[in-house]
Amino acid sequence: MGKKSKKSSHISHIIRIAIAAAAFLYFVVKNNPKGIIKDFGNLDILVFLVALGFYVAGNFVFVLRWLMLLRAQHITINYLPALKLHFLGLFYNNCLPGSVGGDALRAWYVTVHTDKKIEAALSVFVDRAVGMVCTLAMAFLAYWLMPAGESEGQILRRMGNVFVLLTIKLLLGIFVLVVLAAIVLAIMYKTRKLRPMLLKYTFIFALKWKIWVGRITTAIKLYCSKPFTLLLVIILSFICQAMPIYGLYLVGKNLGIEAHIKYYYIFFPLSWIIGAIPISVGGVGVIEFSIQGMFKIIGVSDKIPTLALAQRLTWILTSIPGVIIHLTGKHLPDKKEIEEEIKAPI
Repeated sequence: MGKKSKKSSHISHIIRIAIAAAAFLYFVVKNNPKGIIKDFGNLDILVFLVALGFYVAGNFVFVLRWLMLLRAQHITINYLPALKLHFLGLFYNNCLPGSVGGDALRAWYVTVHTDKKIEAALSVFVDRAVGMVCTLAMAFLAYWLMPAGESEGQILRRMGNVFVLLTIKLLLGIFVLVVLAAIVLAIMYKTRKLRPMLLKYTFIFALKWKIWVGRITTAIKLYCSKPFTLLLVIILSFICQAMPIYGLYLVGKNLGIEAHIKYYYIFFPLSWIIGAIPISVGGVGVIEFSIQGMFKIIGVSDKIPTLALAQRLTWILTSIPGVIIHLTGKHLPDKKEIEEEIKAPI
């Protein structure tokens, strides 16, 4: 069973790498490689470095947000080891096809070295959930609150139609998955050989679920009892996501892209959410095509491929510290460091 699982995992990795490579090559070839190279040559290096700096600074804020969620659960980890884990996670998320992403790594680190395992893992889940909600909220608020000119009302209506269509497709996909899951469970229940296994795992899950729900409920109540902490976490979420987008806006302006900043704060967050679908490595190709397609809605297409690839380049460059941390094992402190760095009272 273990060999089959490992083999299927390798096949999955190969498929994701193949999809990423094919999508990236198709994106570059389709959008005039010589033109992209020329655009990068004309890009002011100082502007790009400023954009890179905004992205790096946003990641520092990201780590601070997670630490605040941990401390709300009375779990303390120093900033430096958390920063190491984060940059290692960026490397895993952006460059590797495996299932061990940055969130799984952070959850493992805090759960291995504390008795509050569920609460520690919940902090990672809450961190991701808050980030996702704020990403959607940023796009929503930019769509409705940032003025971009009265003449663009028709463009906004077109965008609204696209968003409605995507929402309908998403809900339809969820419905299909629920129906398929119900059919599989019904088949297992009707099959004599599979029924005992279904009942066994259902019983085990029910017992564990009762324990998990109790501890998760307690943890959530603790978060809710600290509204100031949650408010600060939400503010930090907007800051750490807004900074890299503003950097990309500066890159776009330098490239000569005539698009209001409003659309950057709509399109880039949405592209990140779309890119989170695990069909490629780090969303390669998926994010770039999403950005290009969304900017076409407002009639902007020139230099957008270069802008999308500039974002990818900032991600790759920011992943370099993660490569060094991975190779040197700096994310794995010894026992003495663990005792000093992590205090998790029961």
